[in-house]
Amino acid sequence: MTGTKTENRVVEHDRITRFIREKNNELKTQGGVIGLSGGIDSAICARLIVDALGVDKCLGIIMPAKGSDPNDEKDAKQFAHYLGIATIYHPVEILLDTFELKERNFEEEKQLIFAEEELLPRELDLHNTMCLRGRMYILGYYAFKNNYFQCQTIQKTEWMLGLGDKFGDGAGDIAPIMHLFKGEVYELARYLGLPSSVINRKATSGNTPLTDEEELQMKYPEETDAILKPLLDGISADEIIKTTGLSLDKVSRIDRMLKFSQIKRDIPLWIH
Repeated sequence: MTGTKTENRVVEHDRITRFIREKNNELKTQGGVIGLSGGIDSAICARLIVDALGVDKCLGIIMPAKGSDPNDEKDAKQFAHYLGIATIYHPVEILLDTFELKERNFEEEKQLIFAEEELLPRELDLHNTMCLRGRMYILGYYAFKNNYFQCQTIQKTEWMLGLGDKFGDGAGDIAPIMHLFKGEVYELARYLGLPSSVINRKATSGNTPLTDEEELQMKYPEETDAILKPLLDGISADEIIKTTGLSLDKVSRIDRMLKFSQIKRDIPLWIH
């Protein structure tokens, strides 16, 4: 896309809001349901739904988990008030408690997350995955009840690196920002004038107080996007290291995540 950044963001905003209106009509729904976390991805999706359909056509669902940062709920409520949209409070633990998942305190989780193993311990991974899938179950209920579409809030950086769950935060009827890298989401948010509290807020999974930067151990999205974009364009790791000045460890990590998550994006697996 040619033009200045502002012109590009105007075009992108118009393109996404038109997409939302078209899909709302095709699905024969009357608005959208969205999980509000207080973070930038859900905030910008809610704003785009409001711009496309109106403030009375967006319903925010606030679904904190036991491991969440307490500020998530507060930030989500503040942003909903800023937008003027209705909200429903539905903690995800109401659903998860039925599975009798073992609880861990934050310090234990932190030690496990930063362990030497390539993958998270299965038990912790199960809890985080069920938080994501539990939220989508809750969103699906309110979407069906109100004849609203279920809005997915995942963006391209998360999707390509496998940071989301296909049947969790990767589920939904429409995905208005999946074509945008995380850095592009920030650009669009600044163009739309979203509150600085949203734009400056550190990204988290919403399941533990750890930020995405702490989990990835690199700047997010500055370093992740600087590596991911050229990898997707077929540029070699050596060339990326040379042009960005980033370490081999960081480039290799993103490359491994991209390759490892491919099978997640291909699910369900079927005979072609």
